[in-house]
Amino acid sequence: MIKNHMENLVDSILCEVINSYDICKCNDCLNDIKSISLNNLPSMYFLSNASQAEKTAFLLDRQRRISVLAKVVESIELVRKNSHNNVR
Repeated sequence: MIKNHMENLVDSILCEVINSYDICKCNDCLNDIKSISLNNLPSMYFLSNASQAEKTAFLLDRQRRISVLAKVVESIELVRKNSHNNVR
């Protein structure tokens, strides 16, 4: 199965920070945050012979996590300003 591992990282970081923001947490808004983030980050696919250690190292890389966190926060702010609704 082909998987963009950046999606896993965005999901993980979003789960870590979303409750720190006063923003609607409906599925549409969360999916918008993820989509905006992923559209502004490079995709990352591994070859079928890549080890689990390589995939885990990708997810745990400190600088990568900081870069993804910055994009997720930018996306949260954008969605907050243009939310589908006012539910929080």
